[in-house]
Amino acid sequence: MHCPAALLLVLLASGAKAFRICAFNAQRLTLAKVAREQVMDTLVQILARCDIMVLQEVVDSSGSAIPLLLRELNRFDGSGPYKSLSSPLLGRSTYMEKYVYVYRSHKTQVLNYYVYNDKDDLFAREPFVAQFTLPSKVLPSLVLVPLHTTPKAVEKELNALYDVFLHVSQHWQSKDMILLGDFNADCASLTKKRLDELVLRTEPGFHWVIADGEDTTVRASTHCAYDRIVLHGERCQSLLHAAATFDFPRNFQLTEEEALNISDHYPVEVELSQAVHSIQPLSLATSAAAVAAALSFLPPQLSPGV
Repeated sequence: MHCPAALLLVLLASGAKAFRICAFNAQRLTLAKVAREQVMDTLVQILARCDIMVLQEVVDSSGSAIPLLLRELNRFDGSGPYKSLSSPLLGRSTYMEKYVYVYRSHKTQVLNYYVYNDKDDLFAREPFVAQFTLPSKVLPSLVLVPLHTTPKAVEKELNALYDVFLHVSQHWQSKDMILLGDFNADCASLTKKRLDELVLRTEPGFHWVIADGEDTTVRASTHCAYDRIVLHGERCQSLLHAAATFDFPRNFQLTEEEALNISDHYPVEVELSQAVHSIQPLSLATSAAAVAAALSFLPPQLSPGV
């Protein structure tokens, strides 16, 4: 008995990667930092895991760091091409940061974007909101709202983030949204009681997918869930497959000292299943190894006869 072609297609398609959206506080990312070989190599490997990455703490005033990073990323593993979308430098003083989206341009495109008009100056770095296409019939587009709070005003900024959500919902007529970034939402910056009193926790419909007990910090001496991802919208939440921190020091076998040259934060990420919905037919070029791998998952009664 031979395995039906349709079953093979399903098995091969089920192994396809979900659409991965990430956020990473890259800790004062400058041209000088990116130009260091080990830093560049590690950043490229981190970025290559994501279909959309939101970088925070990009403080490069020269404007050269991200193009250099993109050049190396596009040379890395053929999973691109990658493009970027950067905010202006944002801040209240001489210290300014950018939000930068790095994305796989063959899997997603930017539809719209804007810097939130922070008329009341509630944010140290107002959100740089962007709307991206998704390769999904369930959810063809999705809004991302990144925020890097200042530790001095975490509660105020996170409550103001709800107002940003309302504005974006009206502006683009969409409630399918992901709020993400270094919220500083733990430890000394925000107690558990104050966290639970946030509007984003008390209003229905917001799903915090990075757990309160998670550690998003590199240092062994700290255990804080600073970095968060919050989903809103029935369609968006229906596609949720997984969410996690990415322990890059362990995965890339770095010492704590080596890892801290990259950042003192782990990236956080969410995977949307069914986002990549198309099933490609098997071609003659399909390797025997791929077919064998698919067949190995068949239960014994469905295995092909010898």
